[in-house]
Amino acid sequence: MTATAVRRPPSLPADRDLPGAADLLAGAGAAAVARFLDERGLEPHRVEPAQAHYRPGRWLAVCFRTGVVERSSGRPLCPTVTVECRAGEPDLVWTFPDDPALPGLAVAADAARVRQRLRPSPGDLAVEPLRYRPRRRAVLRYRLEGKRVLFGKVVNPARGRRQLALADALRSTGLQLALPVGRIGPGALVFPALPGTPLRDLLLAGGPLPPPERVVALSEELHRRSLPALAAAGVALAGERATNRRRVDPATALGAARLVARLLPAEGCAAGRLAEAVVAWEEESAPPEPRVVHGDLYENQVFVNGDSLGLVDLDDLGPGDALLDAANFTGHLLVLGASGPAAAAVILRYREELRAAFLRRLDADPVALAWREAYCLLRLAAGPFRVLHPDWPRRMADRLALATWALRGS
Repeated sequence: MTATAVRRPPSLPADRDLPGAADLLAGAGAAAVARFLDERGLEPHRVEPAQAHYRPGRWLAVCFRTGVVERSSGRPLCPTVTVECRAGEPDLVWTFPDDPALPGLAVAADAARVRQRLRPSPGDLAVEPLRYRPRRRAVLRYRLEGKRVLFGKVVNPARGRRQLALADALRSTGLQLALPVGRIGPGALVFPALPGTPLRDLLLAGGPLPPPERVVALSEELHRRSLPALAAAGVALAGERATNRRRVDPATALGAARLVARLLPAEGCAAGRLAEAVVAWEEESAPPEPRVVHGDLYENQVFVNGDSLGLVDLDDLGPGDALLDAANFTGHLLVLGASGPAAAAVILRYREELRAAFLRRLDADPVALAWREAYCLLRLAAGPFRVLHPDWPRRMADRLALATWALRGS
């Protein structure tokens, strides 16, 4: 086996309950990937950690981008390999798309098998992986002849069945929604391309932007039109437990603070105070009026097509807290604007206008929105670590400071 180039991210502090975690990022993970590839007749020459998904004391999964040469043919390949360490279990290593929790991914990533399952069957099809989160989901782009584009999304089979049931009900709403049009494997769904441009792209380009009131009205329309459509289709949502994306969850706030404290010990007290304040506000607040909400609403989920707006990524749609959807949107815009793009002033001004429009539409107290924004920003704090940004410690601290700043508004 030849020497392998490895990009080493900053070290992970020791985890007493998950002793293999620090070694996984410090070098043991890259070595395990190199051995794994070598045993399969692949000569690795590059191993680069690209993502890390961490639950302190329980598990750490690291995705590695690699560059290899197939010994039998000399063909260059670039497989993605995941190494996962779980408390009390042996380490597990797999190559995309052979995810142990996503049985439909192997089909969805195979152009020949996708072509066989599509109706009508296309003459040509290329698969481009776009996003992958181990054991959770994957998104792929399918390029067909004539510049046609479809998308594949792979989730666990139970979530896939829920999305298909929701889609059947939501087609009657008349809204521009990215809904699955078929299934090609367990939890593997096919989506048409939604017309338009993501709002994030327009914000980064400096406009033109839809009026904030129009964006807020879209959220209202989603509730007003989908509630009767879901009821008429017999899709039961009343007894469904709201996820931590649809309702403030104290356990999620405390877990996010623990993750920050593990990764950045110097910020542990600040993160803990934030979580405790959010929990206190949640306990003292009246339960929100239940509404149908997107569940993960932010600028990249909104598509702008002239005067028409559409929504993508409806995985978490269901009953929840409309003000939390608003806080997630404005919190994401705060992070985007603070990251330093040329259009930062435009983004932050649009955030203020959108925030005011949400408050008017929902007749909400600014304090109630502010502590929800702090909750969302605390959940987003570990994002730079997840993508292993070279400067993730500083960027995490910056996001935590944004959460603290938002909480002062409450």
